[in-house]
Amino acid sequence: MKLKKRFAFSLRNNLRFIPDEDFIRMCFRAKLHYKLDLDHPRTFNEKLQWCKLHYHNPVLTTLVDKFEVRSFVRERIGDEYLVPLYGVYDSVEEIDIDELPEKFVLKCTHDSQSTIVCTDKSIFDFEVAKKRLRTALQRNWYWQGREWAYKDIAPRVVAEAYLDEPGRQTPTDYKFYCFDGKAALVQTDADRFTAHDMQYFTPCWEQRGDINHEVSNRKPTEKPENYDLMLRLAETLASDLPHVRVDLYNIAGNPFFGEMTFYTGGGFDPFYADEKQPDRLDCELGELFVLPKQNS
Repeated sequence: MKLKKRFAFSLRNNLRFIPDEDFIRMCFRAKLHYKLDLDHPRTFNEKLQWCKLHYHNPVLTTLVDKFEVRSFVRERIGDEYLVPLYGVYDSVEEIDIDELPEKFVLKCTHDSQSTIVCTDKSIFDFEVAKKRLRTALQRNWYWQGREWAYKDIAPRVVAEAYLDEPGRQTPTDYKFYCFDGKAALVQTDADRFTAHDMQYFTPCWEQRGDINHEVSNRKPTEKPENYDLMLRLAETLASDLPHVRVDLYNIAGNPFFGEMTFYTGGGFDPFYADEKQPDRLDCELGELFVLPKQNS
């Protein structure tokens, strides 16, 4: 992890004394450059912040837990869409690398950005990986952005199969932004850790050329042959939820579940479709986001 990112994690962890709403307002202004309105939230990012403070549905904690969510996926769409699991561990000392295949993925169940990919066990530095995972296991992700769903997750590590997409070091992510069970926007992320290629599409797979937030100028991502199935799976997982982003992979025509995200970018993500703030897409997604009843 880069030094700048480690410093940011440490800083946020040390700001626990700041009340949630004050912390959120401070970060929102610094990141998005417009004042957060929690009394009458209008934009997508404003409504994500409102949900952090006021929408505390217990099911969210299950759905962001990278191990516990597997039972939900199994019940909703079937076991065949789950990435094969090699093990779940309460500590890194429980991981026996000799029992893992040549290629695998390690990641914490309770946070973000702790994924470690092994594509060749003969040159994999397991000691460095264990050090990174130990640090992540001690971190409560809630304090990074006050994302309520992460507050009470038991920290663990899972070992999963490495999904091999020909021609890419990491498989392409297909992220479905869903509102009340209907997809409104699809984001694709290819080669996230090398030459990141991010693109946006409508649910009908028409490229959104009006969005330039980190978007590459490469040719449009090809529509998967089984895209209709992927869309149906995402919307099935998203049903009964006011908003969730469902991430899927597509390996040799077989969809696999990635994760469910309720606070994209922590609610601090500028889309930058134009120079005006708040951004057009921020407002567009906000109009689709019908807030649930306040329960906190």
